[in-house]
Amino acid sequence: MNFFNNNADTQTQLLTQGGFRCISRLNTCHRILGWFAAAMLVVTSGVALGQDAQRKAPPFELNDQVRDVLVPLFSSIAKADVSRAKVELAVETVLNGEIVNTELSSFQIASRYPDSYTVYHKSADERLRIFADGKQSVVAISPQAYYELPEVLDCQSIVNASPVALGPYPEPMLALTLAGVDPAMTFLSGMTSLEVVGDVKFRGRTDAIQLRGRQDDGVVWDFWVTDDQNRRPLRLLINLTPMLVATQKVRVPRGYELSLRYDFVSWRVTGEVDDKLFSFRPAKDAKKYASMQAYTKQAEAELAQHPLLGKQAPEYSLRRLDGSKITSKDLKGKIVVLDFWATWCTPCLEAMPVIAKTVKAYADKDVVLLAVNVGENAKLVEGFSKEQDWGVDVTVDPEGKLIDMFTAKKIPLTMVIAPNGIVEAVHVGYPGPKALAKNFKDELDVLVQGGRIASSKTK
Repeated sequence: MNFFNNNADTQTQLLTQGGFRCISRLNTCHRILGWFAAAMLVVTSGVALGQDAQRKAPPFELNDQVRDVLVPLFSSIAKADVSRAKVELAVETVLNGEIVNTELSSFQIASRYPDSYTVYHKSADERLRIFADGKQSVVAISPQAYYELPEVLDCQSIVNASPVALGPYPEPMLALTLAGVDPAMTFLSGMTSLEVVGDVKFRGRTDAIQLRGRQDDGVVWDFWVTDDQNRRPLRLLINLTPMLVATQKVRVPRGYELSLRYDFVSWRVTGEVDDKLFSFRPAKDAKKYASMQAYTKQAEAELAQHPLLGKQAPEYSLRRLDGSKITSKDLKGKIVVLDFWATWCTPCLEAMPVIAKTVKAYADKDVVLLAVNVGENAKLVEGFSKEQDWGVDVTVDPEGKLIDMFTAKKIPLTMVIAPNGIVEAVHVGYPGPKALAKNFKDELDVLVQGGRIASSKTK
């Protein structure tokens, strides 16, 4: 359903009564928490928003200035029959004013109202695409794997609830790039204020208008659109830090910020779009799965069959946060637990205290735990680790050399190495605290007695 018609009063009313929040829906909070380390931060300097953040926002009304900017853009999207767009996403972690980590990805989108589209998300680790041609909807997990959705989802349904994760928070970007959807539903409900900041030169060359919105959970977003008759989006910048605090499941340290920056490199809601873009043609070697769950189950089973299990671990050298080094030669004769993790990996962070507590019980039996951070800035890792109560030896692998050496393709990943250097156990994923603790205890009980773990004996 499109919210726009020729009645200006009706437009104003509908713009201020959208049905879906931009950031603060619970499932969105969970998705963000699953992507980024802030979900697990425990610090003393954070300021919780408490129950005040959960109070319902007072009735929100757009002023004429904001309406004059948004109505032409939102109306053009809602009335559009087709769309094409390329959008670049930068997820930035800031510590004390310095960007310490940036995750880049991009989207290529084409659509035809009401239920034909292709949404292609490309990142360093993912090539995910959703196709719909009005008759079927297909998710191409990779060039070699895909599955069909049980029903065809129209453009608005993809905005409201994508069947697969398309980055940390794709809803506002999708609302601005899919034909015939109503952006007001995504952008304007739950707002406490929305104002025009002023006229700017976007990137120093494009006449633009900057808007700033505040939600009742404290989240602030800035939105730049062109200052001309044919409005188009230029950039959407969302500061997620207040939302992370408002969940009351986290406490964010002073100086920490997490933001999403969507840059609309190209965008149009006119012209022609080739219908071939909406049709899925699997590669000859592509495998069809029953569902995403079926694909994930098989992928995890394949990952569990690690090529180093039962074999000699490669020699390695690790750098601690204080700059000192520790090598495999230094650990000869000890049982070594290498736990590969990252600040953005929530399962890693949930598993860490379980592993640490279990291993600590064997400290007097020459069992050593090394928490190996993968591919992140050392300053970020240090600032994050200091706020935790893990009591573990944290090391860094900023270029990901060690995880490549150990042929790891997915984290959480934990390896248990015997005193003779044989990889006796490999854990992929997080089965939950009780199962993980039991697995480690059973394995360590065998190894401290000089035995071998059954799963490695056949290798």
